Amino acid sequence: MLLKPVKPIGKEFRFGTYVNPPDSQSPDLTVVKEIIHYEDGTTRPNLNLIENNKRPFWVTAKGMRNHQQKKEWALEEELIRYETRQCDLQFQAAIALGQRHLANADRGLHTLKKSPYLYGVDISPTAILKHNYLKKYNTTPQTMLSLGVIDIETGMLEDNKGIIMLSFTMGSVCVTAVRSDVVKNVPLLDVLVDKCMNKYLSKYIEERGIKPELYVAETEMEMLGIVFKRIHEEMPDVLAIWNMDFEVSRFIEAAARAGMDLKDIFCDPKIKPEYRFFHYKRGNNQKKTSSGKIMPIKPAAQWHTVTAPASFYVLDAMCAYKHTRAGVQEEQSYALDAILEKHGLPSKLDIPEAAHLSKARWHMFMQQHHIVEYIVYNRFDCIAVELLQEEIKDLTAVVPLLCENSDFQDMKSQPKRLVDALHWEVQESGYIIGCTADSIVDEFDDTTTSRDGWVVTLPAALISKAGLRVIEENENLVTSIYAFV
Repeated sequence: MLLKPVKPIGKEFRFGTYVNPPDSQSPDLTVVKEIIHYEDGTTRPNLNLIENNKRPFWVTAKGMRNHQQKKEWALEEELIRYETRQCDLQFQAAIALGQRHLANADRGLHTLKKSPYLYGVDISPTAILKHNYLKKYNTTPQTMLSLGVIDIETGMLEDNKGIIMLSFTMGSVCVTAVRSDVVKNVPLLDVLVDKCMNKYLSKYIEERGIKPELYVAETEMEMLGIVFKRIHEEMPDVLAIWNMDFEVSRFIEAAARAGMDLKDIFCDPKIKPEYRFFHYKRGNNQKKTSSGKIMPIKPAAQWHTVTAPASFYVLDAMCAYKHTRAGVQEEQSYALDAILEKHGLPSKLDIPEAAHLSKARWHMFMQQHHIVEYIVYNRFDCIAVELLQEEIKDLTAVVPLLCENSDFQDMKSQPKRLVDALHWEVQESGYIIGCTADSIVDEFDDTTTSRDGWVVTLPAALISKAGLRVIEENENLVTSIYAFV
């Protein structure tokens, strides 16, 4: 008897990654992580590879070009709507504005954005797709994001402090790769590690149904390849790291030592080699106040971004913890064990033989004398972040809610998220918001010492037509604003 196939009934947009075409003859690519919902109530993660997706932009009709100053908004009926691939946006905007000399110029789009007649180019193609998914599948239930966690340990007994082990956990999945030279003197490694897991983590093995996997690899990059292969198979929505700059910096160093590219590690195997890329952007570590003073930004207050076409988005759990609690008193420490203790969760694994040591000396002792227990310790660092997120839901619910219409990478930019949100609300009222010169955006994001007390203004004509209401405030900080008819 043949079973009737289960029918898909909707989709959820998790995030998207835009990829430029490798050459002028090839299509561009938008990689969308989506969750497919079926009529029997089940769901399935999927990577949707969309070629030559087009996004809109608007240009003032020639008969209405009677002003020299940029407008915050314009009636849509006064504009001409165009559609283009993201990679052709500069060329098409230049032609539409009659400024062909900027069609292929360096930083030509930045110059075009100063035009008082160009609209809608600030919205990213992935944010547009996100909105289109929500509009098309508006009856599909929105579920929490799935979460995986990775953590590394580096060699405290070697000069370059290379990666000696890497773990990934996701519910019942627990994968560890360890470098062969650090366990070469340990007979029956699998047996000893399993025994140690049962000794220290039996509660979590039973509660979470953990099925540990242990691999021994010759090199750092081989370890990364083994673990990330499993990550690609499990397809978490979010790949969390506590203090991600440390981990990702070690990945970059390891790849440089091996003469390899991290794009072949981070990108999903389904992505063709010519479309793969890996980009890491560190968050600003200092800011300039309105008085011109330079002030440092603490690590937890930074926002780093990893961009690579994959089924997961890398987020710093430590920075998310800080940012989702804006306006409240800062923690004395954002170290993982301090945050776990605050929430009444088990701190980092306690090994009695090393109880008299701390920090670097603890790690050196463990690597030299208790490498088996150290492997279990590495695994628990991942499990502990899972336990924390299951309680506070920063990465699985709060961050997606705060990002709303925007990309994860724009989580820290309040002006960008506000512009994205208003773009759609205002368009429903028959208006299109103008684009903003980059220098103005930088002023808000880089030189403002505090976001408290911001005042968001819109033209009176638009307010009188659409009306405005603030639906969420936090100590005078406007965090969400919507237009309504």
